[in-house]
Amino acid sequence: MKIAVLLLIVLLSSSCGLSDLRNQADNYFAAGNYEEAISTYDQILMLDYDDHYAIFNRAVSHEKLGNYLKAYEDYNQLVSLQWQSQKAIQGRARCNFNLANYDAVISDMNALLSRNNNHIDALVLRGKTYIKKAKNSNAIRDLSVAIQQQPQHIDALISRGAALARAGSGPLAIQDFDQALEIKPDLPVAHFNKGMVFFLYDHYSAAIENFDLAIDQDRRYAEAYTRRGMAKVLYEYSSQDFCEDFRKGHKLKDPLAINYIKEYCN
Repeated sequence: MKIAVLLLIVLLSSSCGLSDLRNQADNYFAAGNYEEAISTYDQILMLDYDDHYAIFNRAVSHEKLGNYLKAYEDYNQLVSLQWQSQKAIQGRARCNFNLANYDAVISDMNALLSRNNNHIDALVLRGKTYIKKAKNSNAIRDLSVAIQQQPQHIDALISRGAALARAGSGPLAIQDFDQALEIKPDLPVAHFNKGMVFFLYDHYSAAIENFDLAIDQDRRYAEAYTRRGMAKVLYEYSSQDFCEDFRKGHKLKDPLAINYIKEYCN
C-alpha cells in the first residue's frame, strides 16, 4: 500500500514538473529565445520522448538558429510518425534546401503538390530549388503559378526574377525585382539582383547605383561590396575606390573578394 502511494506521488510530481517545463519551453519559443527553448525541449523529451509538439518546436528552433541537420532530424522523425505531416515535410524540405540536398527537396515538394497542385509554399520552394539545379524554365513555371495566386508574394517575385535573369530575360527579371520593391522598398536583395542584371548587360553605372542601394539598406551585404567593386573596375573608377570595396567584401567573408584583391590591388 505504501509503495503504491509513493509511486502515485512520484507520478504526480513528475507530471507537474513536465507541465511547468512545457510552459517554460513554450515561453522561450514564443519570445524567440531558441537556444533556451531547445535546452528545455530536450528535458521534456527525456521525460516524454513521444511529445510531438516538443519535437516540432525544437525542430523550428534549430532551423531558426541555422542548425539545419538537427532540425532535419526532428522534422524527419515527425514525418515518420505521420504527425503534422505537411508542416513536417515542408520543414524537412527547407532544411534539405539549406543543406544543398536538392533532389530530396524536389521529392518532398512533389509529394505535397500531388495532393494540392496549387500549394504555394511547395511551388515556391520547388521553384527556388530548380534555380539551384539550373532548371530555370521549370523554376519560372512554378513561381509564375505561385505569383498568379499571390501577386504580392515577395519571395516568389525575387526568385522568379533570378530565374529569368539566368535564362537571359534581363528586362523581365528587372520587372519582377521592381514589383517586389513596390511592395517592400527596403529590400536589399532586390536592389542587389537588379545590380547583377545591369552588370551582366554591361550597364555598370546602373549596376553601381543598385549595389549602392543594397549596401545602404544592409551595411553587411558582403557580395554587394565585391560586385560593386568589380563594376567600378569595368567603369574605370580609381583603384582606391574598387579596392576599398573588395577589402570590405573580404572582411565580411565574401569568398570572391580575395581573388579580386590579388588581381587588382597588389
